[in-house]
Amino acid sequence: MKRRNYTPNDNQNVIRMLAVSFAGSAKGRNQILFLTVVLSIITLTMVFGISRGKIRSEELSIIRENGTAASGVVESGTASQYAALKSLNYINQTGRCFTVGVAETAEKSSGAEGAEKDSGAEGEKVTVCTIRWADPDAWKDLLCPAYTEIQGSYPEKESEIMLSEKALKVLGITNPQEGMEIPLHVSIGIFQSSEETFFLSGWFTDYSNEAALGYISEEKLDAWGIHPDDEADLVFRQLDRLGWQETEERLYEDLSMKDQSQKITVTDTAGYQAVAGVTGGYGMAFLGAVVTLCGVFFLCHNVLQISMAGDIRKLGLLNTIGATQRQLSKVYYSQIRRILVSGTAAGAVLSAFLLAGVIPAILSSQYFGETGGAEGLRLFEPAILLLSVLFTDGILLAASAGVIVRTVRMSCVESTGYTGTLGKKRSHKERKPVFTKRKRTSAGEMRYLAWRNISGHRKRFLLTVLSLFLGLEAFLGAVVITAGSDYVYVIQQRPDFLIAGQFSTYGREQGYGEEYQTRDAGQDPMLTEGDCFDLLYDNDYDEFSPISPEVRKELMEIDGVDPDKSYIMEGAYLYTVISKKGICPLEQETLAEDAEDDEMIEGWDPDTIQILKEDEIESLKKYVESNSLPVDMDPLENGTGVLLLHDHALSAAQEKLAEESIGEPVYFKTMLSREDRIRWNNMTAQERTEQEEAGNFQMKQSEDFTLCGYLDNRREDFPQIRQTWHGSEGGLYFLISEKGFQRIPTEKKTLYMELNVDHEKEPSVKSSIQKIISEENQRRSRMTGTAFDEGTGEAGIFCISKSDLMTEAASEIQRNRLILGSISAVLLLAGFTNYFNVMVTGVLARKKELKIMESVGMTEKQKRTMIQAEGGYYCLFTVGLLLTVGMGILLMIRYYMEQKLSYFKFTWPISWILFLIAGLTVINVTTAWIMCKDEGKNSSGKGVRFLMPF
Repeated sequence: MKRRNYTPNDNQNVIRMLAVSFAGSAKGRNQILFLTVVLSIITLTMVFGISRGKIRSEELSIIRENGTAASGVVESGTASQYAALKSLNYINQTGRCFTVGVAETAEKSSGAEGAEKDSGAEGEKVTVCTIRWADPDAWKDLLCPAYTEIQGSYPEKESEIMLSEKALKVLGITNPQEGMEIPLHVSIGIFQSSEETFFLSGWFTDYSNEAALGYISEEKLDAWGIHPDDEADLVFRQLDRLGWQETEERLYEDLSMKDQSQKITVTDTAGYQAVAGVTGGYGMAFLGAVVTLCGVFFLCHNVLQISMAGDIRKLGLLNTIGATQRQLSKVYYSQIRRILVSGTAAGAVLSAFLLAGVIPAILSSQYFGETGGAEGLRLFEPAILLLSVLFTDGILLAASAGVIVRTVRMSCVESTGYTGTLGKKRSHKERKPVFTKRKRTSAGEMRYLAWRNISGHRKRFLLTVLSLFLGLEAFLGAVVITAGSDYVYVIQQRPDFLIAGQFSTYGREQGYGEEYQTRDAGQDPMLTEGDCFDLLYDNDYDEFSPISPEVRKELMEIDGVDPDKSYIMEGAYLYTVISKKGICPLEQETLAEDAEDDEMIEGWDPDTIQILKEDEIESLKKYVESNSLPVDMDPLENGTGVLLLHDHALSAAQEKLAEESIGEPVYFKTMLSREDRIRWNNMTAQERTEQEEAGNFQMKQSEDFTLCGYLDNRREDFPQIRQTWHGSEGGLYFLISEKGFQRIPTEKKTLYMELNVDHEKEPSVKSSIQKIISEENQRRSRMTGTAFDEGTGEAGIFCISKSDLMTEAASEIQRNRLILGSISAVLLLAGFTNYFNVMVTGVLARKKELKIMESVGMTEKQKRTMIQAEGGYYCLFTVGLLLTVGMGILLMIRYYMEQKLSYFKFTWPISWILFLIAGLTVINVTTAWIMCKDEGKNSSGKGVRFLMPF
C-alpha cells in the first residue's frame, strides 16, 4: 500500500522522486534552459547550414557557368607529369582532356528513324560542337558537376559520341535516343578533317558560355592517330583553401617542364571564389565560426553557471544525508536529461522545418534560374544538425558535471552554505565616520545593492559580459560583412554607361565580344577569347574608329553627361614589327630557330595600342617600384618606349625571357587606308600579288620604340587600368604615352568610353544614347565596301547600362540579402536571448534572498529598481566593450574585407548599435517588471514546494 508522503526504501524510486522534486524547484530555470537548447540548435544549424548552402550554391553556379570544376591546366602534359600531378598533396582532383577540333553538319544529315527534327536542320554547313575527349577521372570529378540532366553514358566504343543539348538543338534533334546516327564533318587539328557517322551514347545539359561540346571515346582518338598520353592537357583542381598564385608557383617548382614554352594556367577554384564572395575568405569564415561557437557556448553555459549556487546548496544537503556522488549525478542528470531530450527534439524539428522547408520554398523560384534549377540550394544538412546537437548537449552535460564535482569536493557545511561569492575577507581598515557620507536615495541604495551583488560574483559577471559582447559583436560583424559585400556595390563599380565597339559579324558568330552578356557584373566586360582578326574582320582599315568622332561628340554633348567624371580611351590598331628577342617570350614556338635575335618579326594581324593617361602611368610606375619588377618606365614616360601588357600569358621560364627583352626595338605599321582596302577587296588573287610586288599598297611606318618590358594584368595587386577588348587568346596589347603616340603616323581612335551622368537625368540620357547607337549601327550596316564577306556591313557599337544591370540583378540582390540577413537575424536573436537568460536566471537563482528582502520591507518598486540596475550594469559594460574593443574588431574586418573584395564598402553600423542598446534596455525593463509581478503573485507562500527547506 502506497501512502502519501511515504518514501519507499528503493534507491531507483527515491532518485526518481528526488529528480522530479529537484526539477520542480527550478521550474523557471529549466524552462529557460529548454528554450536555450532549442535556440542554440537552431542558431548553429541555421548559421552553418545557410552559410554552407549559400557557399555551395555559389560554387555550383560558378562551376556550371565555367563548364568545368577544374581550376587549372598543364598544357600538353606528359604521362610522367600526370603521375607527378596526381601525387601532389595539394591537388585534389586530376584528369586529362584533349580538344580535337570543330564538328560541322555533314553534307547530308540524317537522324535515327523516329527522331523528331526541325525542318531547318538540313541545309548549309553550320558549326555543331567542339569535339573533346576526357578520361574517366576528368569526366566524373571535373566535368559531370558542371552538367545536369545527364542521360546515357560516356562513349566507350569508337563510333559513339555524347552531345550537349545545345549541339542537339543545332542538329534539329528534339527527341534524342540512344543509338541514333549523328553524321558530322570533323576538323582534326588544322590540316586534317574527316566525315564521320557517330552513334549517340548519351546527352547532357550544360550552361557555359563556350561552344557546345561533344565527347568521344579514347578508341576514336587512337583511330585518328592521337596519343593522349603525350598530347592531352592535364586538368586539375587544387585544394579550395589555396589561391591560384600560390598553386601555380608550387606547380612550377614541383613539375618538370618539358620545354620553356609549356605553360601552367591556374585560377581560383569555384569553392575559393564562393567563400571569398560570401565571407571574404577562409580566414574570416574561420573567425566567424569560432565567434559563433563561443557565443552559443556562453548562451548555454550561462544558464547553469548563474543558477549553480542554488543547485550546489540543494545537492549539498543530499550529500549531507549520505547520498553518494553517483546518486547525486543521477538526481541532477535526470532533470537535465529530460530538458535535453525535449529541447533537442524541438530544436531539430524546427531547424529541419526552417532549412528544409520554409527558406528553400522562398528561394527556389529564383535560385539557379539560368543554371539548372534549385537542386543546388541545399541548406539543411543532417551532419550539421547532428554536430549542433552534440555541441549543445555536450556543453550542458559538461556544465552539469562541474556542478556535481564542485559539490563533492566541498564539505557538507561549505556546500549547504555556498553562495558563489568571492571568498576574500574584507579588510578592517579604519573608515571615515558615517556622518561624513552623503546619504543615498532609495534608488541609489538599490543600485548600490545591485553593484554589490554583481561584484560579489566577479568571475561570473566578467564571463557573462564577455558572452554578451561576443554574441552582439558577431551580429555587428555579420551586418558589416553582409552590407559591405552587397551585390549592389559590385554593380556600382561600373560606370553609368559603358560604350565600346562590337566585334565583326564573323567574330560575333564565333561567340566573341558577347561573353559579357552571361558574365557576372563583377567581371571585366571587355575580357574575350577573340583576337583583333575577329574584331576587325569587316573594318580592317586605318581610318576605322570603334567609336567615330561624330558619335563621340554627340555622346559627350548629351544633357546630363558629366565630362569631368567620364572617361575616354584612345589608341589605334596597328601592325607590330618587333625583334625576335623581344617577342620570343610570347611566340617562342612559332619563331624560326635559325632566326637571329635582332631579326625583326612582323605580325600577321593588327594589335592594340592604348594611350595611357598621366595618372595611369603614375599608378603603373608606383606598382613597378613597389614590386621591384623588371620594367623600365622612363622610356614609356618620355615617349620612346612601349609596354607590353598580357593576360597571364607567360610561363615561369618565359617570365625570365621577358626580363631579357627589355630595350629591344619595336615599331608599328598602319593598316591600309579605307580606299586601298576597298580596292584590295575588289581585286583577284593575282592582281593582289602584282600590286604587292609593285609596292602600290604601302603602309605608313612609325618611328622606332624600345620595349619597356612585360606586365601581367592578372596579378592581384595590379592597378586598375581600364582596357578595351583583351584576353589570353588575343593579340599583343601595347601601352603607350600620349607623347609616344605622336610618333606614330595615324590619327587617334576612340576605343572605349565611360559616361557618368546626373542621376536625375539618367532616363533621358539613356534614351538619347540608345537613339545615337541605333542610328550609328544602321549607318554602319550599310557600309559594306571594306568587308571580306560580300554584303556584310561594318561592326557597330554597343552600350552596357548600370541601371539595366541593377534591374537584371534585382532578384539576386534580394535573394542574397534574404539569405545573409537570416544569419544576422539568428545571431541577433541569440544575443538578445543570452541577455534575457542572464536577467531571468539571475532573479530565479535568488528567490530566497529576494523574499528575505521583502520580509524586511523592500517594496516591489525597489526590487524592480535593483533588478533593472543589475541588468543595466551588464548592459553598460557590454556596450562599453562594443564601443571600444568592438570598434577595433570592426576595423580589422574592414581591412581584411577590403583586401579580399575590391568592391567592399565599409559603413559604421551606428544605427544597429543604437538598436542593440535600445533592445537591451527594453529587455531589461520588461524582464524586471515581469519577474517582479511573478514574485508578487508567489509571495503568498504558494510557491513551488521542494523536499528540502530552501
